[in-house]
Amino acid sequence: MTLVAIVVVVLAVTAALVYNRVTWRPGQDSGRTSDEGLLFAGIVAPLATLSVLLLVFVLVQTYASWSAAGDAETAEATATLLLFREADLVKDARTRNRLRAAIVCYATSVIRQEWPAMEDRRVSSVPTYWGARIRAAGVRLTRTAAEQNAGENLVARDGERASARQDRLGEARPTVLPALFLLMVLAVAVTLGIIGVVTERSVARGVHAVVVVATGVVLAATLTLIRDLDQPYSGLLRRSPVQTEFIRAQIAQEVRGPLPCDDGGMPTRAPGFRPSTTALG
Repeated sequence: MTLVAIVVVVLAVTAALVYNRVTWRPGQDSGRTSDEGLLFAGIVAPLATLSVLLLVFVLVQTYASWSAAGDAETAEATATLLLFREADLVKDARTRNRLRAAIVCYATSVIRQEWPAMEDRRVSSVPTYWGARIRAAGVRLTRTAAEQNAGENLVARDGERASARQDRLGEARPTVLPALFLLMVLAVAVTLGIIGVVTERSVARGVHAVVVVATGVVLAATLTLIRDLDQPYSGLLRRSPVQTEFIRAQIAQEVRGPLPCDDGGMPTRAPGFRPSTTALG
């Protein structure tokens, strides 16, 4: 279908130009065809309108993704807090504290390991490690008569945490395809080229220069903003793990003893674990 669309556009442009040169203009010169037709402003207006509409549409789309990235981080931080509170239902004090410590390490790894990885559109294996530990502990509790209800609640809360994490990672994926961005750049370049080259004689040179430069600045700023919003975890407008840091500071105070991870969220009691990052698909 893409090839068909390209062929149709090429044929339409070729046929229109050939007819204009061979029939329409000679007919106007000889008086056999009406002198009326599209003025240059009427020719340029559709292209300029298309460029502006395309930029506005993509800008709205990327802003929605940027905003959703913040919502996803808040949802994950909230799910992490609820998961920590759910551990209060575990009767065994040692198991309860191990669960709490693992949840704190999960939050730490999100801040220290996964957030930097998302700047390069990658995902870290460290939060995955802690998530697996938490879920495994909950599953083990479901198999005991005394802690079955607590285990089931933990597994359910951990599912909410995992889902919120997937939403956050999903927002790290680009929403603007390279081909679409290239189309916007070409549309802006062609529009500025036409506006900058062709002008009526009545328009003063100074005014024309100001209008062209101002239009170029606005369109270039819009393209830059779109590019930046499409990378919610990097760039000038990048999101920070503010909510996760807030929750982590709250729950870390309630854990007794040393954590099973360092300040970067890396496990200190798993010598066989090797952290890695993988590209987001």
